[in-house]
Amino acid sequence: MFIQKLLKEAPYFKDLNDEIFNDLLNRGRLIEIKCGHALLQQGDNSQEAYILFEGRLRAILEIDEKESEVLGEIARGEVVGEMGAVFGTKRNATIIAVRNSTLLQLSKNDFIQLLKEQKNTSLDFIKTIVNRTKRSFVPNHRISTVAFIPLSSNVSVEGFLESLSHAIEKYSSVRHLSSQILQSELNGSIPLNEEDVLKEVLIRYEDNYSLVLYQADDQWNKWTETCLARADKIIWLADSSQHSDPTIFENRVNQACLSLNHADHELVLLHPSKENYPKNTLKWFEKRKLSKHYHISRNNLGDIQRLARFLTGNAIGVALSGGGVRSSVQMGILQAMMEGGIPVDIIGGTSGGALIGGGFAQITDPKEFHPIVKEADDKFKKAKKLTVPLVSLFSGNNFTKAIKTVSHGRNIEDLWIDFFCISLSLVNRKLVVHRTGPLWEAIRASTAVNGIIPPFMKDGDCLVDGGLVNACPTDMLAKLGAGKSIAIIASSKSGISMGKPFSPHASGWSILLQKLNPFNREKITPSLATNILQSMYIASDHLQYRIFADAPVDLFIHPPIDEFQSMDVDSGVGLVEFGYKYGLSQIEKWKEELGIMDEPNTNNE
Repeated sequence: MFIQKLLKEAPYFKDLNDEIFNDLLNRGRLIEIKCGHALLQQGDNSQEAYILFEGRLRAILEIDEKESEVLGEIARGEVVGEMGAVFGTKRNATIIAVRNSTLLQLSKNDFIQLLKEQKNTSLDFIKTIVNRTKRSFVPNHRISTVAFIPLSSNVSVEGFLESLSHAIEKYSSVRHLSSQILQSELNGSIPLNEEDVLKEVLIRYEDNYSLVLYQADDQWNKWTETCLARADKIIWLADSSQHSDPTIFENRVNQACLSLNHADHELVLLHPSKENYPKNTLKWFEKRKLSKHYHISRNNLGDIQRLARFLTGNAIGVALSGGGVRSSVQMGILQAMMEGGIPVDIIGGTSGGALIGGGFAQITDPKEFHPIVKEADDKFKKAKKLTVPLVSLFSGNNFTKAIKTVSHGRNIEDLWIDFFCISLSLVNRKLVVHRTGPLWEAIRASTAVNGIIPPFMKDGDCLVDGGLVNACPTDMLAKLGAGKSIAIIASSKSGISMGKPFSPHASGWSILLQKLNPFNREKITPSLATNILQSMYIASDHLQYRIFADAPVDLFIHPPIDEFQSMDVDSGVGLVEFGYKYGLSQIEKWKEELGIMDEPNTNNE
């Protein structure tokens, strides 16, 4: 009866009448898949469909013998293997159990019968088929359970989870469960040794709440093991001031996870305040396999709300395009968003957008905008220095110094706001996503506009502007945890403005003489830098349309900046001011499009 009740509540069964449901249940077969074991292998022939009612699965695309890609995860109540069952196609991905999972196996005929009997089920199936044919498993599928594990005794897990629960309530129903809370609610006794009874109790909580936060004990015991076994995600809580080496307790948990749970591990580093920037975060990664980390200042509501948005699928990600100096308009728009109540939880960019994103990710208070903009404006005005054009038009020396100055010696992983940027490896012929390491190096690589700024050389690689193949990396936002995405485009909506055309037979010397002629007041069009940039923008725009088609954005911002030139360094501050005013004029409309309710500004608390 317990299993029947669970299955009846799954999306594919909840609208079936009892007669059809019982008939399908009798014909189907319940199967158990242990953590780490494969349900389906890519390339296999199979004619069964499966419905997951307990546990979690992961879809993996095996590219070759050495390379694979995680496509996404399958949550309770979802179907898997449906294309093979209906169309007889080979499995297009390997499906692995993230944790011990129970599924109902249906034959081809039984699954087709299910589709015929229930219209809503058929519609769900069609949506699934569309996503599968695009290989678009949701990268960060909804999670319903999270296990929080303390890494030190001085971390108040209970207090932290109480604050987090309050923040989550804005987005979904939530329940915080610790061994003490559960013991109290069960009148002093937790059936830890009665596995089926305990499972039924916990599933009841999971059914009644969208998200259950399991608080593990700070020692290895049956309750901690239970929390791990039921978690869609595992989050470690640590005091940032403690030593980063793994503890004996942590090693015991990790050993258990090998056979118990392969869910992603994340890290929350708690800081006393935001007066000092985080440091040495990378040391926490050296002996751990972490998929994500969060810097959270104690008693800072904004930081807690950011984690709440990530856990509920409401995190807001912003992707910034390149655009030369025009990218400065993005900083003004971001300031308007920050002041107007649109939070930014993750930000990334390409070329000029990488520079703006890296600057914004360092800001913890709106009051910091003006000094950061002024500092950047002063430095980059001095960076426009021509050189012998063997690899680029401009010298990399002053440009690199300017980037180092505005990066303040910080590492990407030490930033309060999650940041990434894109460059292109000419050696490996691949896009490079910068997620860790010196901030200045990542920005310098991403802003190395081919032919204008020298490439960035490191570790035998040659990195240039990633905008050549991904002008606005919106496709990365969902992969990195964003539930809502914003694209801010800084390119011109029109082509170049023509001045006096030159002859197709003209040489560089003749054009130079025309420019030096004091009596010639006509503009010569186009300049070499403008020619290179405009050609890149047009090419990357065409590629970007494909990316937007596969990864649609929730808000598309393209301010009217045609009057500004991409190489005019003197227009930087003016662009920031223009972007700020433009953002303020649009902010309420944007919030409505994003579905953001008004709330107190918590960015500077």
